[in-house]
Amino acid sequence: MRLRKGFFVWIFLGVLLLPESLAAQEAEKSSDYQYALIEAVKQKNLGNPAEAVKLYSLVIKEEPTCAVAHYELGLLYLMANQSGTAESHARKAYELEPGNRWYLLSYLNVLGVNESFDAMEKILRTKMKDDPEEVEWPYQLASVYLGSGKHGKAIRLLEEIEKQRGYSDKITLLKASVYESEKDFGAALKEIERILALFPEDLQLRTVAAELAMQDGDEDKAAGYYLEILAIDSTNIFALTNLTDHYRRVEDFDHSFYYMGRSFQSSQIEAQKKLAVLSAYLSDEHFITHYGTALENLLQIVLAANPEQHQVKLLAADFFIQKHRYPDAFFQLDSYLNVERGSYPMYMQALLLASASGLNSELVSLADRALVFFSDSSDIRFFKGIGCYETARYEALISNYGEMNLANLSRKEYVGQAKMLYAEALYRTGAYVVSDSVFEELIQEEPENSMVMNNYSYYLAERGEKLDLAKKLSSQTLQREPQNATYLDTYAWILYKRKEFVEAEHVILKALSLGGENDVEVNEHAAEIQRALGSKELARSYYLKALILGGDKESLESKMKDLDEKP
Repeated sequence: MRLRKGFFVWIFLGVLLLPESLAAQEAEKSSDYQYALIEAVKQKNLGNPAEAVKLYSLVIKEEPTCAVAHYELGLLYLMANQSGTAESHARKAYELEPGNRWYLLSYLNVLGVNESFDAMEKILRTKMKDDPEEVEWPYQLASVYLGSGKHGKAIRLLEEIEKQRGYSDKITLLKASVYESEKDFGAALKEIERILALFPEDLQLRTVAAELAMQDGDEDKAAGYYLEILAIDSTNIFALTNLTDHYRRVEDFDHSFYYMGRSFQSSQIEAQKKLAVLSAYLSDEHFITHYGTALENLLQIVLAANPEQHQVKLLAADFFIQKHRYPDAFFQLDSYLNVERGSYPMYMQALLLASASGLNSELVSLADRALVFFSDSSDIRFFKGIGCYETARYEALISNYGEMNLANLSRKEYVGQAKMLYAEALYRTGAYVVSDSVFEELIQEEPENSMVMNNYSYYLAERGEKLDLAKKLSSQTLQREPQNATYLDTYAWILYKRKEFVEAEHVILKALSLGGENDVEVNEHAAEIQRALGSKELARSYYLKALILGGDKESLESKMKDLDEKP
């Protein structure tokens, strides 16, 4: 922030705010142009400068010595950036009434805009001679020296004013501007500190002091000023953003992110700028790894402060993916897709996240929404099928896959998985004939798919059908994975169904020893096998274990009661 925001701007503002009585007084001199002058004032106040210029020009044509008309035209032409014409009229007004303070200030203002510093100095020296008690004229002359680059003269004149008149915050501020122009930021800061001692609550002065300290290379001192500002105004956006930058430069990112978060709560920072800053940090793996909590907090702040900026939800989704927090990533992306159309890749990303997170109801709902826009996508139907299966919507799965073209699936493994889910759904709806044909077709296509073989052989055993085929398929899975407790359990159950109880006992014991001891179904199968072998107490112990592990209480208690009743 420069102390001198624009040369002589304060004069220009002052003359713009002059009372309209000047025009009214002039209008009284001649009824011939009174109406035009008053109408010109009216048009100017209504915001019609072009009409005002025409009317003031008519006044001057009628009365060339109308000072107020020249004065007003000077202002209007200056506002229109026609400084040459503005100077001509402002000079004329001053020459007509050299004793009018406002005409003088207006003329000086235009001269300053046109950088006619010698003319300004001449006028001001005359005023100082004629009116030695008026401090405004030497102050203005010091401003002229500042504008013309004569910094030494400006300082000497200001010090002379202070010597004669005493301390003045106005003079001190101008001295600080001069020092700043000379890049003597330390001297400028000392001047500001003099004023701060008298006006400690002035936030603008503290802001200037902080900037000067920063320019002087004393970042810690600058930070101290910003902290003092926040102690007075906790939401001061200038202090918050500068502290954010300060701590970033010294690589104290914990504090930088803290003040960034406070600044992001403000509407004074554009949402797009917040997104740009967040995006830069979120694209850096270092910050994701070491400052994940702080970045997540920033995301939540922006989400809360700028709910209309849906793009931040995409940033949040990417962030959570990088943190392997897939449910959080899904909900952010799903929220975005609820309000924005979204692209096909976005929907696929969301479906993958829902599937990976086990959010199966959400998976089905999202797939249905996606199919509205991409009805011919087999991949979307594939993921919908997964959700349907996991939520036991078997009829919906069968219908969904019935509308899917397997040849259009983007990945080969999707084809086998889709067929398996289709077969599983058919089985659970009692369509055994169709289910069996799909299983067998899939086994022919994927002879190494042990999961399909295991499931199909187990279902055959449960129904007590095609037990030879079931034994053959199950034995093949064990050849590939002889230590798999699930496959061992299936094989033992097939042997049980074939009444090969001794062999079944051998296999089920192995399944129990390889992790099956904590599985309800394995323990229940072991109980049934021991019961078939006549070992009631062993059977009871396995039933009890299955009950402890959470098995069906009513069914298990009924079986144990049956053990006691039958010899």
